[in-house]
Amino acid sequence: MGEKREIVCRYVGNGLNVSNVVSIAGIKKSTYYYRPNGRPKGKRPSTHTFKYNEGFVTNESVVEELITLISPEYHDYGYKVSSELLKRKGYIINHKKVNRLMRDNNLLHPQTMKPEPLNKLFIKYTSPPLDGPFETIEADIKYIYIHGENRNAFLLTFLCTFCRYAPVWELQYSMCSSQVIDLVMDFINHPIVKENIDQQKTKIIIRTDNGPQFIAKKLASALDYIGLTHEYINPGTPQQNGHIESFHSTVTRLVCNRNIFRDLGHTRSIFQEFFHAYNNTRVMKALLYYPPKQFLKFWESGLVGIKKDKRNREIFFFREKPIPDPEVGSSSEDLYTINKNNKFEIPVLNPLEISPVL
Repeated sequence: MGEKREIVCRYVGNGLNVSNVVSIAGIKKSTYYYRPNGRPKGKRPSTHTFKYNEGFVTNESVVEELITLISPEYHDYGYKVSSELLKRKGYIINHKKVNRLMRDNNLLHPQTMKPEPLNKLFIKYTSPPLDGPFETIEADIKYIYIHGENRNAFLLTFLCTFCRYAPVWELQYSMCSSQVIDLVMDFINHPIVKENIDQQKTKIIIRTDNGPQFIAKKLASALDYIGLTHEYINPGTPQQNGHIESFHSTVTRLVCNRNIFRDLGHTRSIFQEFFHAYNNTRVMKALLYYPPKQFLKFWESGLVGIKKDKRNREIFFFREKPIPDPEVGSSSEDLYTINKNNKFEIPVLNPLEISPVL
């Protein structure tokens, strides 16, 4: 297009009619007359955002609100989660503007450089179906380096693939089959698990890799006696345990990369804070931008349904979205769920104040 425009300019300079030349060249007259002004294309970005009960506020105020949302420990929200939380606070804003504001103010996560994919044939697997809370549990062990002791500890976590709740975990310098059995007993006796399953009908499946702790005959006998099903992923396919692997990536980013652990007791205290935030206050996109514990309440009340997206994957949706109670006011912290005759009080946007343990 640039070459055609230069040709038109040359012939017009020789005295030919503009309309005739652009018609022969096959370009529009507006293309010939266009002169760039040096500004980016498109509409200029807005400088204000509307907020209920306050009117239009400056983008600087929105950025301050974003910093408040992502500043608590373990609340490393991206632009989509942040935009949803801003909407709850009364802002009329979309995720594209939030992305621009966070990008301009260096609030986005640093992008990771992915290596060039190799021409390999990977195994095709199916994710656990969304049948109900605590029906499929993924368990795995992660090494946690204890700096003060110069050795690794073993972190074993049980994670629900349905609601992403991690009811039990253990951190020890050694991890054998008997300790796995103890954690299984803690799991089935956990109050949150008991509240959300039918102990007579629910068939719990524990999915693990082929580690020595999980292939022990002692563990197999204990699970058979309890009545739990134990399934293994294929060797060399950690993607079949994708939920717990993603969880371990979060642990690495939010806990291991941000702390220097003195000893096992110090490490346990930090992980106690992390698991509390993970289960109770840290919202997730897969859970409709709510924490696991609060999402379980929505599921139990019948507000959440399951459907398939364009890729034929099962996802959650709200049959009836939580709405602000008009009697409470416009405060984003005073949200209620109204479903038929039931009313549940929901603590929203009340992040746990966590200070780094030094």
